[in-house]
Amino acid sequence: MNRRAARRCAVSLLALLAALLLAVAGPAVQGHASAGSARPGAAASPVTVTFRTVPAVPGVRLVFAGTALVTGADGTASYTGARTSAPQSLRLLDTSVDTPDARYRFTRWAGQRDPDQTFRPRVDGLPLRADYTVTAGFTVQYPVTVSFTDQHGTPLDRSLVSTVKVRGSDTRVTDLSVTGTTWLDGVQPVFRDSRLTPVPVDYTLRSLVYDGAEVADAGRQGFRPGTDRHLTFTGNFHDLTVTAHDGLFGSATGDEATVTGPGGKVRTVALGPDHTAVLTHLPRGRYTVEVKAPGGSTSPRQIQLSQAVTADVTVFSRADVLVLGGAALLLVGLPVAVRLGLRRRARRTAAGPPPDTGARNGSTEPREPGTPEEGAPAHRPEQPGEAGEASTSSWPGAAR
Repeated sequence: MNRRAARRCAVSLLALLAALLLAVAGPAVQGHASAGSARPGAAASPVTVTFRTVPAVPGVRLVFAGTALVTGADGTASYTGARTSAPQSLRLLDTSVDTPDARYRFTRWAGQRDPDQTFRPRVDGLPLRADYTVTAGFTVQYPVTVSFTDQHGTPLDRSLVSTVKVRGSDTRVTDLSVTGTTWLDGVQPVFRDSRLTPVPVDYTLRSLVYDGAEVADAGRQGFRPGTDRHLTFTGNFHDLTVTAHDGLFGSATGDEATVTGPGGKVRTVALGPDHTAVLTHLPRGRYTVEVKAPGGSTSPRQIQLSQAVTADVTVFSRADVLVLGGAALLLVGLPVAVRLGLRRRARRTAAGPPPDTGARNGSTEPREPGTPEEGAPAHRPEQPGEAGEASTSSWPGAAR
């Protein structure tokens, strides 16, 4: 019993001691918690958001969390503020910036969190709880002007140039101004490895139409805007010599040549005393050549002018037509005549000699007694014993 009583006393003393400790420490702990909740920002660190342009564009204005910012010479700006869970808005005020040498056009964001707002100048719902960077990508355009020469460096007439097309490495095809300035995309922001990278755009000449003819080889003449500001494009031109000869006798002939070039343009030129004409500096392409001759006709000849070419046209005169017509009749008529003669001979052979009717040469007079008929057997001497029979049967009315 003494042990039990001792244990009860010990438990009671421990409970009393614990109650005293709680009574002393409780107000102190509660006061510390109240002080902490009363000044929540006292221990909070500031947050910095950095804004960057790619490529670096100075002087770009934007607004973040109600604060106006401007990018510096390095193309960046920053905002530092108190940490908060409230969403913030970012608005790009300058979506385009023009300078004498370049034009900058806003293209997209990177680091804006919401992919649906990638290509919008305003972004909503940005956090302000930790440091991070938002990048604005710009496409840079550069001015280019063009001039034109042939393969020997001779300048071409701009008024005859109707089309100039170039194709960029971004697969886009652009028409260039023949006489003025064209602004081409020279740098584009490309999203690679979770960041925006400025990538240059290269171009090649796709089409150069001069006087209705395509004179350039697509893809062989290239350039890069920014580096190349003035462009010189080269077209191919060649000489065309026209001659004509008689189709049957081969002699030179012809008075005038008609040449139809690419685009349907027609050129007419007189042939010289040697029945030859030369058309110089023609744009390359497909041509149709015809020659006029007195009393003759020609078959148009088509040629591909990719170098200096001589087009020899065949002319058929009236004499050629008559000679060729007579030869054709002879070649066709002679076998027909021979065939008809062979058929007649075959018919006569199949019919045989005509039958003998006894009235040949129209003779109908009676023959004298004892005169043998034509075709009768010849008379032979009588044999013994045959005289009586012969005399009896030789007279008409004799008894048989």
